[in-house]
Amino acid sequence: MLRFHYYGPVILALAAAACQKSAQEERSEAINAQREASQAAREAATERSKEVNEANREAAQQTAEAQREASQETTEAQREANDTAREATKDEAERAADAQRKANAETREAVEATRTAQVDLRQDVEKKLNELGERVRDLTKEANDSKVAASVATDAKQKLTAAEAEINSLRTELPQLQSAAAPNVEQIKARTDQRVAQIEKTLDQVDDAL
Repeated sequence: MLRFHYYGPVILALAAAACQKSAQEERSEAINAQREASQAAREAATERSKEVNEANREAAQQTAEAQREASQETTEAQREANDTAREATKDEAERAADAQRKANAETREAVEATRTAQVDLRQDVEKKLNELGERVRDLTKEANDSKVAASVATDAKQKLTAAEAEINSLRTELPQLQSAAAPNVEQIKARTDQRVAQIEKTLDQVDDAL
């Protein structure tokens, strides 16, 4: 009994120390648990931040790639449009050049045809005037023959002089046949033919009278 009274306080003291030690351990464990929870929360937040950043980077890359593709498509479309426009302009220029070449060729042909017609007309009229001049000389010789009556000879010489003057007048107008504009050539030819016909008629009258 004395032994219990002696050891009792010791046992109580040990029990109290054990209880106190257990409370401290619990607090330490609680602190550690809170520390671990905070660490886990920080790690989770860091991981989420990494995931968000990675997602943002991927989204930015996809957006940039889409923009690059859209820009490339736009550039390609513009290039094709420019090529089409250049080709159309080139074709139009070639057609215009072909049309102009044809027009120039037709103009040259028309000018050449007119020039040829003018030269031919002048040569034809000049030939007729030479023939008429020869007839005037021949008829003048006949009119000067003493066998021809004076009145007939005088009338013949007057008509022959007038015919020769008309022939010379026509000769001075021959250059106009090569310098006249195309629409005027036919008009000049018509007037010339009328005057040549009148000379021929006068010479025929003189020839008949002689």
